[in-house]
Amino acid sequence: MSYTIKEVEKLTGISSHTLRFWAKKGLFPFVQKDDNQVKYFSHSDVEWAKLINCMRTVGMNLAMIVEYISLCQKGFKTANERREMLLVQKKNTQEKIYSLQQALLMIEGKISYYDEMIAKSKDPLNPLSSDIPNRCWKKDKK
Repeated sequence: MSYTIKEVEKLTGISSHTLRFWAKKGLFPFVQKDDNQVKYFSHSDVEWAKLINCMRTVGMNLAMIVEYISLCQKGFKTANERREMLLVQKKNTQEKIYSLQQALLMIEGKISYYDEMIAKSKDPLNPLSSDIPNRCWKKDKK
């Protein structure tokens, strides 16, 4: 069975614009074209598009993906090299996830702070807030 770009878009959620761009960059070396240069994706091409999308999602740039594809085309002898590329990307992704988790914890802490502030109707950290008791300074009146 073969699929048009629009069908691949529906199957994967990857826009047809992105798929066309990737095709122009050579990321689909096995996609068949008819006499009118219309691209038809096989099931394995659709899976390939999903892999490329995954690689882009985790931050692989197009040059790295092109290199990965080139290695794939060379066959089994490049399996270790491809595996190493993916291990590096895995490590980078884990580091990004850790950073994002730390940022999420900070945001959750801020949300808790605002929940408490709203519940008490007081903003104790804002020096311009009129609800801070016993301030030792006053706002200048002009």
